[in-house]
Amino acid sequence: MDKRRNSKGGQRSRRGILLDDDDDARGDSQNFWGPCKTLHDYFIDLSRKRASVREEALSTILKALTLNIEQKFVELNFVTLVYQCLHFIKKGSLTEMKQAAHIIGLLSMITTTVEKVHEAYEDVLTALSQGGLKPKLKTLEILGCLTVVTFFGASNSDETESVMKLLWDLINPGTDSSIERKDSPAVLTAMISSWSFLLSTIDGWRLSHKNWQGAITYFSNIIDSNDEELCAAACEALALVFESNCLEKFSSATKDSNKELKDNIIKQLRSRLSETGNERISSQDPRTGFNSASAALDFLEDGKCANTHVTIGGQKLILSTWSQKVQLKFLKHFLRNDGFVKHMMENENFHNVFDFHPKRRNDWGNVLYVPEREEVTILLFRPMVARHNDCSLLPSLTRDKQLAKKKTMSPNSHLSKARTQLLKKQRDLSLKEREFDCFDY
Repeated sequence: MDKRRNSKGGQRSRRGILLDDDDDARGDSQNFWGPCKTLHDYFIDLSRKRASVREEALSTILKALTLNIEQKFVELNFVTLVYQCLHFIKKGSLTEMKQAAHIIGLLSMITTTVEKVHEAYEDVLTALSQGGLKPKLKTLEILGCLTVVTFFGASNSDETESVMKLLWDLINPGTDSSIERKDSPAVLTAMISSWSFLLSTIDGWRLSHKNWQGAITYFSNIIDSNDEELCAAACEALALVFESNCLEKFSSATKDSNKELKDNIIKQLRSRLSETGNERISSQDPRTGFNSASAALDFLEDGKCANTHVTIGGQKLILSTWSQKVQLKFLKHFLRNDGFVKHMMENENFHNVFDFHPKRRNDWGNVLYVPEREEVTILLFRPMVARHNDCSLLPSLTRDKQLAKKKTMSPNSHLSKARTQLLKKQRDLSLKEREFDCFDY
């Protein structure tokens, strides 16, 4: 792994950027690429008049928060950053809007302050619910921002469901709606994935009885879509609906009709999977490690979700419910693979969501234990010898000193050998610490 260290503070740098907000670290220090700038410097650059400077600052902050858990920077500047990013969403260029939306999502998943992230949720929802900004919800980055902020910031199921309703009105505007369906498959897929992601956080009995009527029929109609990702999103949504065990909230049909509807969905999935060569359905989604359509079919037929697992940092994460699978897929898509692994290993919020507690290991696979204290104890047996008061005992004190010196100072003594082994072990530990001074996930 390529590492560069500043001689003063030992800070990590990437392409001339010191990923640290310590004011003392700023100055005229230089590396191979030129003057180093900290995250705080780029934070200041967000207020510059030149658009190119602002875009560079947004891009750098976005990259830093994706690939590193800049906890201190986030906690110190959370509120100001959210408001600045909301300003870019409202009045910035397309590039600024997309980057700012993504940054708000990252801030929400990093901060550990509940009050801050809930305030961000309220501000983002208020801004995007306004008539002038509502069309921007169909921008993928805005969708991701609203969904992630709701996931981490909503304080109860009603707040989550209000955002789901906002998304549902875009997904299924209805015949009487003034919203015309012109969305691309990618945008529709993103909206359904966002809706499913939020549904995965709510217990079925808490859902409204009136908001989601007709959802099962709508998603079953999408299964026949020619777009593979759209079909996968519909399958995941249906699996979550059936996993909630509250079908009456997603369909106005009777229990017998719901059973018939379920049988029809199973037939659709079988037909889809039996297409010649399975041309339109890949065998496995690289983000989750399973095929959504095939897994949904197995779930509907067997009535239980099969366990799957993904390996993160050399450790297995078991996914035993559809809710977990949908959450992992969405967050991995939002952060991309490198960012997702970093957050899974170091982000406390992710540990709580997935009940995942990683153990840090070095590159050669063994945990490096460094004891705080080591001692060597040697027991020597010295038999008692009867001595007589004669002239031969006069130099006995000298002989005792020589014996003690032989047992402790001689290079062939047990104590010297033990001391040598201990020093050698400590040297090996020091060398390995310098070689593996940080962990590569």
